[in-house]
Amino acid sequence: MRTWALAVLAAGLGKRMRSPVPKIFFPALGKPLVGYLLDEASALEFRACFLVVAPAFLEKARELFGDRVTIVPQAQPLGTGDAAKAILPYLREDTAFLLIVYADMPLLSRRTLKGLCGFLEESSYDLVFATSCAPDPSGFGRVVREGGGVRIVEEKDCSPEEYGLHEVNVGVFALRREVALALLPLLNNENAQKEFYLTDLVALAQRRGFRVAPCVLPWSEEFTNVNTPRDFARVLGVLRERKLEDLFSRGVKILDPQTTYIDWDVEVGEDVWIYPGVLIEGKSVIASCAHIGPYARIVESVIGERSRVEYSVVEHSRLAEDVTVGPFAHLRPGTELARGVRIGNFVEVKNSFVGEGTRALHLSYLGDATIGKTVNIGAGTITCNFDGKKKNPTFIEDEVFIGSNNSLVAPVRIGRGAYTAAGSTITQDVPPYALGVGRAKQVNIEGWVKRKRGDE
Repeated sequence: MRTWALAVLAAGLGKRMRSPVPKIFFPALGKPLVGYLLDEASALEFRACFLVVAPAFLEKARELFGDRVTIVPQAQPLGTGDAAKAILPYLREDTAFLLIVYADMPLLSRRTLKGLCGFLEESSYDLVFATSCAPDPSGFGRVVREGGGVRIVEEKDCSPEEYGLHEVNVGVFALRREVALALLPLLNNENAQKEFYLTDLVALAQRRGFRVAPCVLPWSEEFTNVNTPRDFARVLGVLRERKLEDLFSRGVKILDPQTTYIDWDVEVGEDVWIYPGVLIEGKSVIASCAHIGPYARIVESVIGERSRVEYSVVEHSRLAEDVTVGPFAHLRPGTELARGVRIGNFVEVKNSFVGEGTRALHLSYLGDATIGKTVNIGAGTITCNFDGKKKNPTFIEDEVFIGSNNSLVAPVRIGRGAYTAAGSTITQDVPPYALGVGRAKQVNIEGWVKRKRGDE
């Protein structure tokens, strides 16, 4: 494919999606929608790849794809023909062929792209385009064959007879460089929508004496265009099914595929068990023999071998081997749990390291803390890390026992092997192997309740 350039047309406004975000940027299993098409194209090693976008989204496109493609602006939304024309100044002289595709076809395969390119290279044609017989042609331009020629009519411009046709334009065009240079500037917008249609290139090429042929392909789900929210959901369903099938083939046990959502770039090891209601997002890594769920959400995190997360949320965190999280725990960004840590019911951990074998089993908040090995965090313990201006650290050394209902007012350090008494507010460092007590003296007032009720 070293003599080919690829142009992906992504400058449409996508009005039917009713979103200020272009549909090509919609997140689809953790990747921008158009990213799937670009991934397939990159495997074919085109000499150049162009992504045509509206000027308002140049920076977003560069941020997402700038190192993979050349971002080309379409100054005004004047149609697909005008978008294709925008890449002409970027075509190098050593490019012999041009492949043009619509960006809203994320399921399009490299096999189809390569096949159409090969069809043009091995023939005497100047322009070829992919067609198929769609069971439901709604949303596609119709292919009209008449008098030995062929043309494409956009659906909104179809006559009743043309509307009833089932052969459709799939949206992939392959042409020789000289045809692109000669004909794209000649497209006009003499139609009901006042747009420059790329599809008009087919009839124009024939009028100018170029050889044109449709390449008829069997109908496939890969030709699905994303034009509406329903289309988007349908494509997500296909991608999701492909991901789950790949995981099944790797020995992953997914007990309820209908309620399991795993992003495309997630890595899952062998013999992982995934229970109902699980979402795993981003570039998370789930090591072998881990158990995830039921009802757990993992975001951009690493889960170690044999670890378990159930009824909990884990975000931007790292769990070592044999860790247990949940039920109803929340690990926030920056959390790192060493081997054998247990985080239990209604425990929140943020930006903290928890050492090997430590347990925090009930109703606790651990923020900006460094906690050693085999520490016991009593129920109701909180690290008071925020003083209104900055976050302050808490250090709990190895083998410490933190009593229930403790407030550890940071910055503070609890020394190795120390204890803190239940109900304490610890505001000063506790030396190793000492007992820290921070309670107010209890006073019992006899008869107070009866006097308050007027019983006496």
